[in-house]
Amino acid sequence: MKLRILESQWRPFLDELCSRTDVESAGVILAERLESDRVLLARHLSVLPDAAYAIRQRDRIRIDPVAFNRLVRPARDGGLSVLTVHTHPGAEEPWFSAADDAGDAVLMPSLFSQMTGPHGSIVVAGHTQTACARAWATNDNIVPVSLHVVGQSLKVMSSDHGRQKDGWFDRQRLALGEAGQHILRSLHVAVVGLGGTGSVTFAQLVHLGLGQITVIDGDYVEDTNISRILGATVVDADVTLKVDVAARYAKAVGLGTKVNIIKGHLGRDVAASTLTDCDAIFSCVDAHLPRAILNRVSYEAAILLFDMGSAFRAHNEVVTEGSGRVVAVGPGRPCLACWGHIDANRIRIESLSQNERVQLAADGYIDGADIPQPSVVAFNTLVSGAAVVEFLRAVTKFAGADDAPLRLGFDFKTGTVRRNRLSGSNQCRICSNNLVPLEREV
Repeated sequence: MKLRILESQWRPFLDELCSRTDVESAGVILAERLESDRVLLARHLSVLPDAAYAIRQRDRIRIDPVAFNRLVRPARDGGLSVLTVHTHPGAEEPWFSAADDAGDAVLMPSLFSQMTGPHGSIVVAGHTQTACARAWATNDNIVPVSLHVVGQSLKVMSSDHGRQKDGWFDRQRLALGEAGQHILRSLHVAVVGLGGTGSVTFAQLVHLGLGQITVIDGDYVEDTNISRILGATVVDADVTLKVDVAARYAKAVGLGTKVNIIKGHLGRDVAASTLTDCDAIFSCVDAHLPRAILNRVSYEAAILLFDMGSAFRAHNEVVTEGSGRVVAVGPGRPCLACWGHIDANRIRIESLSQNERVQLAADGYIDGADIPQPSVVAFNTLVSGAAVVEFLRAVTKFAGADDAPLRLGFDFKTGTVRRNRLSGSNQCRICSNNLVPLEREV
């Protein structure tokens, strides 16, 4: 199970919680259960006031029941999960003591008698401010919980400290570190769209050793895809789904990545809630409707999103313009709408039925909606490679997490790349607040 927390909320909460080093301190996190019930999303973080403690010592606390009930009342009213948090002052590593076990044995049944679970508890090591967590999925079923702190980077705190013993990634470890390689193995990412950029992105993630990848695409391989989709062969044209090509590729590589196949198109056949279990999403779509859905779910569920694309203009078989982009999206960053990469009119057109689109095109109301665009595997590889590098920056911090680019713009004709930023105040209703209410259906 995962508990996902915004860094903008977690950091001040942790600083206040650990401000006292002479006694234990406690707090409460109220969390929303996302669609899969395997992910909790922190909504409210509260540090207990001094008056809430019946007993407060360096190695023992007892909370006044009236004060505790006041703090968890919004969970009863809003159907949220409750996670208690307390510190071990001066500790280097977090752990659950026998006293913690005894306290949770009394508290958890009480919480389940009042509201649906899961509920859980968190211990914070006061000296290092690292944490470990566990949850009761039912009244008597305890499961470990990894804490995912989402901001400019993704920090994962987990009780799983195992390390791989194989030599598959020895050269990668030299660049990303042992901890960096370990976190890649623990992550679940999604690749939406398996065309030119999507297939190359997927292949890179497989070779990096990602633990789990969900792929979403509803199209079959076409003749024109063979030159751009890694793993596709001429015999796949018109008979093999792109998601099946991806699964076959990962199996042939043999590095143990689990691939989840979803056959369909996001927003039409596949609900956005399918993605809430993922730690990061790669947007490799060429339509505005699925891009808008991914943009919103990134903020609704606090998921890192890496959107990419390339565009060309050619005249007499000569490229006159060629550009590409990678945009890092998510809590604390401007969204794709702010960057101008979502067009409301295109979404309207894409939402029409096929018959409606044909009729509007015949009447001259749709210009160029279905005209094939130029695409070259080398350009796709450049863009997708940059997106994966920004993903690695966020999750492994191989170059630090400070001053990460928000958007990279490529000019293929001049061979240049620029870091882009937005100026001015952000009043966007999607990303001006770090977290927006989750919409269950799209």
